[in-house]
Amino acid sequence: MAPPKKPVRTDVRFDFVDQLPNKVPPLEQQPTSLFPFPPPVGPAEATYYFPIPVMPSGNNATGVFFPSGFTFPNKINVILYFHGHKAGEFSTINEYWNGNLHNIRLREDINATKKQAVLIAPTLGAKPGSGLNSDMGIFRNAGAADDFLAEVVKWIGKYVPQYVAKKQVPEIGNLVLAGHSGAGGILSQQVKTMSTPICEVWGFDTMYGQGSRSILVKGKKKDENIDVAGEWLLSAFLHDIPIGMGMVSNWLPILIPKLHPATQFYFYWVGPDDPVKGRSQDLQDRVRKMGLHNVTVIESTTVGGKTYGWENHFGTVTVNFRRRVAAASCF
Repeated sequence: MAPPKKPVRTDVRFDFVDQLPNKVPPLEQQPTSLFPFPPPVGPAEATYYFPIPVMPSGNNATGVFFPSGFTFPNKINVILYFHGHKAGEFSTINEYWNGNLHNIRLREDINATKKQAVLIAPTLGAKPGSGLNSDMGIFRNAGAADDFLAEVVKWIGKYVPQYVAKKQVPEIGNLVLAGHSGAGGILSQQVKTMSTPICEVWGFDTMYGQGSRSILVKGKKKDENIDVAGEWLLSAFLHDIPIGMGMVSNWLPILIPKLHPATQFYFYWVGPDDPVKGRSQDLQDRVRKMGLHNVTVIESTTVGGKTYGWENHFGTVTVNFRRRVAAASCF
């Protein structure tokens, strides 16, 4: 006799709930007068989970958090956040930011700043770093974050009551790309290829190796390791806007473009034995030599002893994410 089939998940408010992973609710919110005990409870204002196709198979859950007091304007400022390697500690984004994983509380951090920024975070594969691999899902593809955000706002317009009432799909306003650990590869790929203007990029202990690429040397293919610092240096240079001409120096009359930073980059590392310390400091040195003003490399405060470890690795997020939100000039 065949075992009975599991009942299909249903929710009268959301016709997509059966497409979400089993442990992912369609909505988390604080109790209201109409729903005094809504299961489950999450930080105000509300968090929606949409089954937007990111991974080829399974665990498609994208979290969309509207902060406390959000006014639901026609144009929304967004933080698009990418988690790193799961290391068997979590499966989906709701488990990542619920506060039980190394004290990561991204939503509460935004609420503490009172900023009107929508936090959007997809669930990725087990190891989304180390080159352009399948665990990055769609984000291994050039410019994929543009299409992803366009899809997210469609879901918002269809299922978030404040936008349903207005019969409106919100537009993307100012955008910040952020990520932790192995997400550095995604940040690097998307910042180079997106058409949506990017206000800031936040890398929390992200400057790990990104594998190798094939190049042609005298007509023959050869693999070379990707210069991580060099890739970010190029991205920073390409995200400056010429605002006039200046001279190399007072004594060398060679005209070069004066650049105004269109995108600000912030990179964190932690501890004397952090694996990304060398690349981070390499980037810092090269930025200074080039005279770029839109890249800041910061040694993070430790949270679990002075040496590099799991808690300090995640501490680059728990210590600095709120600070970056509070300091961001784009929202």
